[in-house]
Amino acid sequence: MSYNYFEKLLGKPSLFKAEFKLDINYIPERLPHREKELSLLSQLFSSLITQPNSISRKLLITGKTGIGKTATVKQFGNIIKEAAFKREINIKYIHINCRKERTSYKVLISIIGQLKKDFPKRGYSPQDLLEIIKKVLHNQNLHIILVLDELNYLINKEEDLIYSLTRIYDDSYNSPQRLSLIGIVRDISFLNNLDNSTLSTLQRNIIKFDTYSKDQIKHILEYRSSLSLKKDVISDEILKSLAEIVFEKGDIRYGLNILWKSCKIAESKDLRFLTPEIIRLANQEIVPYSVNDILKYMNLNKSLFLLSILRTLKNSNKIAVSVSSIINEYHLICENTNKKPKSYSQIWNYLNDFNRDGIITVSIKSKNISGRKSLIKIQEMPLKKLEIQILNKLKESEIAL
Repeated sequence: MSYNYFEKLLGKPSLFKAEFKLDINYIPERLPHREKELSLLSQLFSSLITQPNSISRKLLITGKTGIGKTATVKQFGNIIKEAAFKREINIKYIHINCRKERTSYKVLISIIGQLKKDFPKRGYSPQDLLEIIKKVLHNQNLHIILVLDELNYLINKEEDLIYSLTRIYDDSYNSPQRLSLIGIVRDISFLNNLDNSTLSTLQRNIIKFDTYSKDQIKHILEYRSSLSLKKDVISDEILKSLAEIVFEKGDIRYGLNILWKSCKIAESKDLRFLTPEIIRLANQEIVPYSVNDILKYMNLNKSLFLLSILRTLKNSNKIAVSVSSIINEYHLICENTNKKPKSYSQIWNYLNDFNRDGIITVSIKSKNISGRKSLIKIQEMPLKKLEIQILNKLKESEIAL
């Protein structure tokens, strides 16, 4: 029966002509309204082509979530690789997400893994790994453009790595410069936590990505629709409506996700085009992509604690709940899943991370210092949707609640 259903589903006409072109990991040939940033990146790194290995560039890119920072840098990586290949210059682009690789060791292992196959992942110190990277680059006559995306996840705990990477060739007089660094961050304020030497290096070149205007958002969504959807699936009126929703969020990825979800809902209803009601339904079902991205790399213990926050809020029917009530729920969840609860200090680390990621809001309620109490809110996301996301993640780890 399921086979027949699947065949029936495949037999239906689709609204998509290239569904994968709505995926946030897809980098189109053009990036509307990021031409200026691509041009500036090309100017800053042109010496890597005109005078190979003569200079090491260090650059910081900053701007809000979902405004094209990562896509632009990846597009630039493709551009410079193509230019280098034509001139037989050995340049490699390496892109690492620091939210995923949260320690200096993991970052360095990831770099080496892209330079050298079958490299063992144990038995080396970070300094050993840095020396191995230098040796491999020398032996291969290679220059790497290393992109550390979401660099702020390494700050405060792995400053030595950033310092070492920005100074990797400082002790080698007149030697070839084989590593350039691009850091991507949402908030420039993280720089305040760096030592003065590293700070002065990264502050020399900063590119700030401005948020898109409503018209720019509409233009981008129109372009991606033309790449991914069949003709007449989406009208100009619907594009304007969608652009208004995305403008409020400020995240293009959110818009791409709504567009994809809308088409899926429309197909399920045998519609041949998108309607305002379909857009509304899709918007109600979408958890912001930035949150999905956070959940993707969240470890098991942290996921359980976030679940405890959601359930405490949901069961209380209150806008905000105390940390103590969340901890009670957390201990209950740990007991039901046979997991050992984390310490109080680790719980506060989790809360600080969730606050920084924009999942929760922490506020202090007090009449005086002795009566101070922290309250936790989740204001921008439906609790039920977020709970389903976490339960699905736990289910993948064979944990049922």
